[in-house]
Amino acid sequence: MLGKRDVDLQLSRSLGLTMKELEPVLAVGGDAAETKFMEYCWRLWKADGIELVEPFIEAAFNILPEKSRSVLFERMLTIVYVAQDIELHEKLQNANQQTRTAADLSKKSEEKAELA
Repeated sequence: MLGKRDVDLQLSRSLGLTMKELEPVLAVGGDAAETKFMEYCWRLWKADGIELVEPFIEAAFNILPEKSRSVLFERMLTIVYVAQDIELHEKLQNANQQTRTAADLSKKSEEKAELA
């Protein structure tokens, strides 16, 4: 896993800010800080996946006021639930499509047998 220094480097590259400079923004809390936190997580995720997000969360999450931490946790759970619902929906669609394909093949096979 990468560390706080790696997070600082990536944040500096992508946002022009370091963790030290972000702390006051996050410490205020509220919607603006929560939105920024999610944006920082997204940018770090795009740069290197969980390798950068995990140390960022460890360093930054507790800087946020309790209410903002609670709101962010709810938002993250919502994102996970939506992603799981989408994944389940896609699996069901694929299963239904495979069932229809198998049924079509069976029907065609029966029609050929009747013609013969």
